Amino acid sequence: MIDILIANNNLIVGEGLKTILQSRLRNRVLGVVDSKQALIKSSKKYFPDLIVIDYSNEKFGVDFIAEIKKIYKNTKILAITNVQPKQTIIKALKTGVDSYLLDDCQKPEILEAIEDTCNGKQFYCGHVIDILSDKDDQKIGCDGISLSDRELEVIRLISEGQTNKEIADTLCLSTHTVNTHRKNIMAKLGIKNTAGIVIYAIKENIINT
Repeated sequence: MIDILIANNNLIVGEGLKTILQSRLRNRVLGVVDSKQALIKSSKKYFPDLIVIDYSNEKFGVDFIAEIKKIYKNTKILAITNVQPKQTIIKALKTGVDSYLLDDCQKPEILEAIEDTCNGKQFYCGHVIDILSDKDDQKIGCDGISLSDRELEVIRLISEGQTNKEIADTLCLSTHTVNTHRKNIMAKLGIKNTAGIVIYAIKENIINT
């Protein structure tokens, strides 16, 4: 059983999320809270495995994430927000958010994120990966292709023969996140299979031959 606490200033949205989460029998929503004070108070009553929070409003805020981690020491945090600036997302991740979705993600992706996060994986939807992988953090190959440090790491592991699951275990990511990286890499490189990734890795000296 996964015990979940939902923190969302919009109780209607929170109740809708509760319905989605409880569609999977092993998920149990302990409650829905709409403010920092209510979330702090709930720590005396609930011991959730996971807090699902939309911090992107005045009732919570990204700075509150660090306080949540102090109060709920052994609890994972999944953020589900609207589009946020890259630096805000990075701050949320650095201060305690384990996984991150945007609020336009569909039910299967949300349920997968819950499962993977509680299993110790980091889960990011494709839109969040796109925000985090902007050109300021990317390396330019000889053909002018922009790749993030994480994408280069995934290329290296693919070229070493690791499967998506093995890469996920190595990098402590969800297989969904690794698969998203793989798709983005193939789209950027204009290739359709793993062999093309390996050839690129050799060409760019990403792996030793």
